[in-house]
Amino acid sequence: MGIYFRDPKVQHTIYTAIGPFYGYFQLIWITLLVMTGVMLLDKNSLLSQFFVLDFYSTLIGKYMIIKIVMVILIIAATTKHMIVSLKAHGRERFKQEKLVSRVSSLIIFMLNFAVVWFAIAISKQI
Repeated sequence: MGIYFRDPKVQHTIYTAIGPFYGYFQLIWITLLVMTGVMLLDKNSLLSQFFVLDFYSTLIGKYMIIKIVMVILIIAATTKHMIVSLKAHGRERFKQEKLVSRVSSLIIFMLNFAVVWFAIAISKQI
């Protein structure tokens, strides 16, 4: 949005109006991400493999653990980002809040690419 609206007053008006909705949609998408991930694990009979110790020594097991850890980090970064955003809603953010918000956004952005890459790698193993 900042690309299209360069005027800080316009940006503030728009972000104040749509900011909370964007945060709630983030929660919906993360919930869908986790639900579809569990469904795919179940469909490919991988859910039960997490209880077998030998599974973790396989390449697919290692990829799955890395991907799950990244999804957990995305959830944590999104939660932190949303908490900071909701606390600062309607007022100017402090320097630390801006930093936390931007860093968490960057982490979310980069980890999403990594999750997709690992999803492709896992699909090649199945």
